[in-house]
Amino acid sequence: MDFITNIIKLKPERINEYIILHKHVFPDVLDRIAASNIRNYSIFLHDDLLFSFYEYHGEDHDADMAAMAGDQSTREWWTLTEPMQSPLPGRKNGGWWTETGKVFQRINDTVVNEPLDIKRYAFVGMGRKRDEEKGREGDGGKYRGIRNSELGTRHHCHPGRSRGAALILGIRQLHLSIHNDRVFLYIEAFEDVEENKLNELKSLVSDQLPGSGTPEWIAMKPVFHTDMPKTKKVFVTGCFDMLHSGHIAFIEEASRHGELYVSIGSDENVQQLKGRYPVNNQEERMYMLKSLKYVKECLLNTGFGIMDFTEELKKVQPDIFIVNEDGNTPAKAAFCHEHGIEYKVLKRIPHANLPRRSTTGLRQECSIPYRIDIAGGWLDQPWVSKHHPGPVITVSVEPTIEFNYRSGMATSTRRKAIEIWKTAIPAGDREQLAKLLFTYENPPGTKEVAGSQDALGIVMPGVNKLNYAGEYWPHAIDSNHDEDILQWLEGVLCLVPLGPRVQDYNVLDNTSINAQGAKALSVAAEACWEAIMDKDTGALGTYMRASFEAQAAMFPNMVDETILAGIAAYRDRVSGWKLSGAGGGGYLILVADKPLEGAVKIRIKRKANLY
Repeated sequence: MDFITNIIKLKPERINEYIILHKHVFPDVLDRIAASNIRNYSIFLHDDLLFSFYEYHGEDHDADMAAMAGDQSTREWWTLTEPMQSPLPGRKNGGWWTETGKVFQRINDTVVNEPLDIKRYAFVGMGRKRDEEKGREGDGGKYRGIRNSELGTRHHCHPGRSRGAALILGIRQLHLSIHNDRVFLYIEAFEDVEENKLNELKSLVSDQLPGSGTPEWIAMKPVFHTDMPKTKKVFVTGCFDMLHSGHIAFIEEASRHGELYVSIGSDENVQQLKGRYPVNNQEERMYMLKSLKYVKECLLNTGFGIMDFTEELKKVQPDIFIVNEDGNTPAKAAFCHEHGIEYKVLKRIPHANLPRRSTTGLRQECSIPYRIDIAGGWLDQPWVSKHHPGPVITVSVEPTIEFNYRSGMATSTRRKAIEIWKTAIPAGDREQLAKLLFTYENPPGTKEVAGSQDALGIVMPGVNKLNYAGEYWPHAIDSNHDEDILQWLEGVLCLVPLGPRVQDYNVLDNTSINAQGAKALSVAAEACWEAIMDKDTGALGTYMRASFEAQAAMFPNMVDETILAGIAAYRDRVSGWKLSGAGGGGYLILVADKPLEGAVKIRIKRKANLY
């Protein structure tokens, strides 16, 4: 934050007109002032001299001033005000007002956001005797003159007397500046200051001015003030392990909306959500985040699960809760709506020309895909497909983000693939490689065999129709690598995180598996395949939803009230939906012909870039 003070002459015959005009400033002009990062802008008048003070909260003053000069409403305003004014010498870069030289300033660390809590005063000091050896030609020796080049730290007020007086008097800000024969004193106080205390403060300031004699302090009349907008509190939460440029870009963008509070997941909760402990423990992560200039405060979440931050959020009481696309969930949105908090979803955009980064990518560059089952899931289990044969439709998904553990994206199978192949699936027959992965994940004696659609969905690129008939392995596989179809599918499918399944979730309780249910699942999956081949968004949505309903009829534990609420939040904007994997959490997979704000787009693995 910087502080700018300026002066300009006002034509005597236009004074009343100027004051009246500034009681009715154009709303667009006020909006432009705020957009140019100007806060607490005040103008005062003495005789025919205008004195202005404002705080600059941006990073490029020249650029913000250029934006103001280019604003049409502001230019129209200036056509009214500039004929009333007479610029003074010493203007910089062709400016209109003349900036005064800073002598010293005192800022109280206490933050007050409400403008009504603050009283503002401005005084012009006249009549201080000048030092002969530093006087200016032509001023008649009447006033003390200090050249701007001489202003610096050696003129800062005495730390003991000025600070003590300021604190006693309840001063929020005190600024002293000089232009030629005038000294300007700007004061902000938390409450009305008694006249004798103001005089005491002015006397203290006078004593510390270079030169001799006591200047006559004359109160300036307030003409204009823009309220200091309440600084909004912004809340973000996450793991923030192995801090990288992607994290910083997100934090920087979030901080533009207000004071930023970051609340991080505990080591234990990260392990529960991601299936691994963070590389950097919670103390290290908090230390690094607290060190960032964008972060007001860093807290440690005390809860568990994807909503582990609720107690910290209640403590901070933010105005805005910000997430990125893969952190967006209906539960978070609903929580914010319930508590009157604005909810914003940011896109993952790298800063400038930097590469896209994720913690997964830093841990190891791994190209092994995830998989999505679009329809027919459960038919890869022989105890389902024995009732009626049918297909499971899968797509192999590039690891563009770190999908949540236990989320129905075949993360467990993918981990087994990483154990075997480290960072990439090797060259070779894709079905044989999938059999190897399936066998490795399900050694002899495995009680609950993972379906082969997980291994096949990861290893086989494109979109695949896996045809099952009472066996663990499909009797036939239909694959499609048509680029038009894959691009269309990427365009209409998107994911919304719901959060990982809880540890004690058991989808196999309370099942109702029968021939009618298996047939309904099979028919819906076949229809989905045809819709994909025809690139028919409406049909894909209809039959994907029918497939999900057939799954839920046989496996009721897939769905709970939280999941139904998540579906309800999107059902009017999409043509179809289902849950990833076995449900109980994970992701909502949605079909929409238009992009959905806050949803995660997928990238399908192509045959052409296998290795």
